Amino acid sequence: MKKRLLFLSISLIFCLKIFAQTGTIKGKVLGTDSLPIPGASVRIKNTNIGTSTADDGSFSISAKGKVTLSVSAVGFPTKELIASDQLPVTIILQEDNKALGDVVVVGYGTQKKITVTGSIATIGTKELQQSPVANLSNALAGRLPGLITVQNSGEPGFDGSQLWIRGMATFSGSQAPLILVDGVERSFSSIDANEVESISILKDASSTAIYGVRGANGVVLVTTRRGVEGKPQITFTAQTGLQEPTRLPSYLDSYDALSLYRVGLQNDKQNFSQYTDEYLNKFRDRSHPAYEYLYPNVNWLKELLKPNSRMNQGNLNVSGGTKGVRYFTSISYLQQNGQYNFEDRIQDYNIQAVSNKYNFRSNIDLDVTKDLSMELNLGAIVFDNNYPPNSAATLFNALQSTPPWLYPMTNPNGTIAMLPAKPYNPYGLLTAGGYQRNFQNTLQATAGFNLNMPWITKGLSVKARLSFDSYNFRNILRRQAYFTYQYSLGNDQETDLNKGSYTKVGDGNNVLSYEVNANSNRRTNLEAYINYNRIFGQDHAVTGMFLYTQQSFFAAVGSGAAIEGLPFKYNGFVGRATYAYKNKYLGEVNFGYNGSENFPKGQRYDFFPSVSVGYVISNEDFFADNVQFINLLKLRASAGIVGNDKIGGRRFLYQSTWSLGGTGYQFGRNYDGNSFGGSIEDYTGNETVTWEQANKYNIGLDLGLWKDALTFTGDVFYERRNNILAQPGTLPSLLGITNLPLVNLGSVENKGFEVAVEYRKRSMKLGYFVKANFSFARNKILEMDEPTLAGRSYIQRTGRSINDQYSLIALGLFQSQAEINSSPDQSGYGVVQPGDIKYRDMNGDNKIDELDVAFLGKNSVPEKMAGFAFGFNALGFDLSVLFQGAFGGNVWLTGPAMWPFSGDSGILSDIKDNHWTPANPEAKYPRLSYASNSNNHRVSSFWLMSSDYLRLKNVELGYTIPTKLVNKIGLRTARIFMNGINLYTWDKMKIVDPETPNDSRNYPQQRVFNGGITFGL
Repeated sequence: MKKRLLFLSISLIFCLKIFAQTGTIKGKVLGTDSLPIPGASVRIKNTNIGTSTADDGSFSISAKGKVTLSVSAVGFPTKELIASDQLPVTIILQEDNKALGDVVVVGYGTQKKITVTGSIATIGTKELQQSPVANLSNALAGRLPGLITVQNSGEPGFDGSQLWIRGMATFSGSQAPLILVDGVERSFSSIDANEVESISILKDASSTAIYGVRGANGVVLVTTRRGVEGKPQITFTAQTGLQEPTRLPSYLDSYDALSLYRVGLQNDKQNFSQYTDEYLNKFRDRSHPAYEYLYPNVNWLKELLKPNSRMNQGNLNVSGGTKGVRYFTSISYLQQNGQYNFEDRIQDYNIQAVSNKYNFRSNIDLDVTKDLSMELNLGAIVFDNNYPPNSAATLFNALQSTPPWLYPMTNPNGTIAMLPAKPYNPYGLLTAGGYQRNFQNTLQATAGFNLNMPWITKGLSVKARLSFDSYNFRNILRRQAYFTYQYSLGNDQETDLNKGSYTKVGDGNNVLSYEVNANSNRRTNLEAYINYNRIFGQDHAVTGMFLYTQQSFFAAVGSGAAIEGLPFKYNGFVGRATYAYKNKYLGEVNFGYNGSENFPKGQRYDFFPSVSVGYVISNEDFFADNVQFINLLKLRASAGIVGNDKIGGRRFLYQSTWSLGGTGYQFGRNYDGNSFGGSIEDYTGNETVTWEQANKYNIGLDLGLWKDALTFTGDVFYERRNNILAQPGTLPSLLGITNLPLVNLGSVENKGFEVAVEYRKRSMKLGYFVKANFSFARNKILEMDEPTLAGRSYIQRTGRSINDQYSLIALGLFQSQAEINSSPDQSGYGVVQPGDIKYRDMNGDNKIDELDVAFLGKNSVPEKMAGFAFGFNALGFDLSVLFQGAFGGNVWLTGPAMWPFSGDSGILSDIKDNHWTPANPEAKYPRLSYASNSNNHRVSSFWLMSSDYLRLKNVELGYTIPTKLVNKIGLRTARIFMNGINLYTWDKMKIVDPETPNDSRNYPQQRVFNGGITFGL
């Protein structure tokens, strides 16, 4: 009994001791405006014990006595304080001062935003994740001032956007920006948005000069996410969406198209007796079974394309770490399905366009000692794609160009229909020719270290990074020849279709071939830094960087391409020095001394300097004391020189080349009696060739009002690009040089401006924002060594935009024979009638011919880009809306898919009631002809359409489930959302999507409706 009492006593004391050791610290986390901060992380320092604040900012955490709490939240610096379980605690987080604390990613490093004197625009993870895109480049449109984007295609795996920073400044060299992912030259389009911390564009010389010969077209910096100290944060996102074309051209059915064909026959004085109403009605009448095959009426786009397709995405990422080790790991999967129909009919192989993408990324930071840290970054992108045997361009050309009346999709017995000497049946092209299977693997690795050396001097450090990237592909094409037949039936009233006959048109074997195209490339990159960052006397901030960089790239080339197989190499030195006095007076000097093996020995390196200054007026005492509602007023200016070595289109332009396949002279015979051919000049080298040189100037203004509730950024820029390659145009042919060398004799100016404004407001129950940006860039060719053509200045490119389009200039449509008789002679283009296109006689010789082709003053690429966004959050709901527009671009709508009866092609529905007739003189289209009309069906300004548009680009609506509810089921956060992209478009074109390429025959851009859920552990 005594033992039992002793045991109970000891147990009771033990339980009381445990109870005495436990307690609860309660409190709230608020901002300086006394508003709650939901989702803030609260944890006991140096432990894994922690929690997150609820929607009202409250939290409770198990602890006894006094402990040190570490509190952090997005947009706020981490705060540590001592708390106890005796009294509730109220924790006030000071919001990061955007003018002082924000860090901006710049070339080869970071800077405080207040000290940045260059022109840089940035977006973060949240905005990127709002767009349900398979290609990350498509999430940038309308979000970054200074960035021009054009997306021509929506084909899975090939739907990326073209990018230009501040327009174009060269007419022969590469116009694309340099793209760097975590400081290494890499493509970013296939990266998952959940992996990205930010995307920045560097626009002026101050920010790009350190890239030397590669920075003239601007730079895109993609920074992936890294871990932060704290307990593991596990986030999972799953989403699924429906894709559909933003717009497809509409074509007439057989009855309407052949009715117009009859009109064309009448206009051209041809026999139209076959096309009676009775005959035409058979193309719509389906009361007789034979009519479907003898009088086809096939809507090829509708039949061979599905109305929509699926896109599925999933991502799992984990981040966190201790004081010594931090990590971020992400895995993603995306499946994007295509629009093609009949995939279920084909059992032997898959004809659908499908892109399966797998992403993996792991970024690890390790503090070895207090002064030595290391990084290891690994990434992998794997594609497993499937396609029909023919390209999207081939298929959509057939879908848009094949007339609905030509033949049915299939014959009564299921064979593929065909007619002799006619275009291939689109159904056969899609389903019967086999399939493609394309595999791509990209591996990326970066390792580096950073060593602080305070024992030498405070602020001094050294850093080294080594990167290795490998890309390989294996494309398998399994093609087969297939049989096609023409079906005939003597009596179209016959109900037994088996009485018809079949004539073989195309021979086949129904055996799949096996063709493999495989190759790989690899890139290594080495960087070695010396960095210095120190503040003297609290007022003088000095930073410096000196860097050696070296890169080697082996391209994927085939057999026999010995020159292209040589590695592309860069190396050189980079330097930067900055100074800031009290964050008021700012100065920065950058330089790149680098070069390329692509130029002659002794001329492979050059020096590319830049200088920039800034003045933060708002940090002056006289201003801060008297104009308190303006918290930031900064002026910026920069000037510098940058280069572009992506010129000429081939390696080693300084070398002359020869071809051994010359004819004419023969140099002896071999033992078989065959003659040896001569050698002839191929390319003429230029021993003084060098890179393009861009002289860039920029003036900027940054403004923040009412503690950055309202912000404004504006830049004005000017660029003069010299040394642009061009063939001499003023050398007479009498010199006998058949292949003139490319010479650095061109010059272009490019100028414009950008503005961005944003207003944000947050109250107890509601937060909202409104923001807009606008960009304008216009270029002009100043020099390109053109000959002066007397009376034909209208054909000279000098003085015009790089993308200025040229053709005959249409003056409208002839309205009468008298007008034709009194106008310059157009008979060189056939017999002209009223309703035909009238052209301008540019050279005044009273006749229209190719000497009247002129530049039109209209560009193919937009000069102006705009974005307007707004959103709010309240009671757990959040909404964001983005409108995006592009203006100043034009597209050619030419070719058989657009010109009625110019070949075996369909007829646009838009033509039906809009072609010229005497009763419709103000028609949109010229009169109809029964065949190709050499006067109307040629490239002229009549067929150049404005591609201006305003698009409801992106909408996202989300709901964050209250923290108290999700915590009960073990979750940290949970959010459901719906979003969409390319939802509605306002434009003048109406026929095809305004971003469609010339002649329109492409896989259409997609509209996406998407929904998903994100939850965190």
